[in-house]
Amino acid sequence: MNIQIEKELEYLVNKTGKETTLLLAEAVKEGIHALYKKYITEAYMLEKIDRKEAVELLGATLIDELDYAWRSIENDIKWGMKVG
Repeated sequence: MNIQIEKELEYLVNKTGKETTLLLAEAVKEGIHALYKKYITEAYMLEKIDRKEAVELLGATLIDELDYAWRSIENDIKWGMKVG
């Protein structure tokens, strides 16, 4: 195991009082959830899945935030091209 991960795990064991196996199980669960969100987000942004499916998988709030961020980037690029 990576030395940094060992240090972090030891810290969590000491501070939470939880067993190592419980913390590792929690870490795997959190990691899978983060990867799931990442890959669904990427699929949506690359138009590999449609908005309806993305909303079903991640919820309307997150997809609305992604759409807003994307529109903001597009507007910034358009503005930059006019100024330049």
